[in-house]
Amino acid sequence: MFETSCFDLWCKETVSGKIVTLVKELDTHLGGGLPLGQITELCGASGAGKTQFCLQLCINVQFHLTVGGIEGKAMFIDTNGGFSPFRLREIAQGMVRCFHPFNAEKLLNNISYVDCSNHMELMIAVSNLRNTLLEDQKIKLIIIDSFSFRLRFVEDISLRSRIGYEILTDLHSLALKFNVAVVITNELTTRHMDEEWTITPALGDTHSHKINQRLWFRKEIDTGCHFVTIDKSLICGEVSVPFQIKSTGIRRVI
Repeated sequence: MFETSCFDLWCKETVSGKIVTLVKELDTHLGGGLPLGQITELCGASGAGKTQFCLQLCINVQFHLTVGGIEGKAMFIDTNGGFSPFRLREIAQGMVRCFHPFNAEKLLNNISYVDCSNHMELMIAVSNLRNTLLEDQKIKLIIIDSFSFRLRFVEDISLRSRIGYEILTDLHSLALKFNVAVVITNELTTRHMDEEWTITPALGDTHSHKINQRLWFRKEIDTGCHFVTIDKSLICGEVSVPFQIKSTGIRRVI
């Protein structure tokens, strides 16, 4: 009667793989890292560490199977000009110092880059992903930084919501079909709720329902400490974890 059982789903999730973050406590709470086959959103204010986290993931997805990695490649779709090849190379060189078998040039060659200057180019980039993934099935990470930036220039709210919904629907399909992790970043906005203004992720409730998990990044002004909070997850309740942004990349706080 049913084509798929709960056991089948459990087995699929177990073997699908995870991308470690190098923040041990975060990886533990997430069951090993960011899952393949799902959409993870990183939200937070500017300077909270979202892009730095994305750059680190581009390296981490390439970890060897022998150290718990998935030996994949990454694609970085940049909509707000936040991508820095110099910073990415610095992170790659830092990883080489930790794991000698790595080669910085090879790490960088395994990361594809796409620049999108408006929402139409973002839609085209996402529509081209299917052919790209068919041609290179080693790609296991797709990053869109930022998902919301170009959409917020669409003045018609209903059109903006529809475009965002359609893009996320396509990304969901690709994530499941090709077993890739999709990571998108989102900015914060203010929303009037219960007679007061509240800081909340942009793009609204419909958008929030389309993502599988959300990590909320923040930087404390007084101390400069960085924290990531698991705000939405299929396997974990809300929990906050400190992390460091070092010259070598994202690391746990010891």
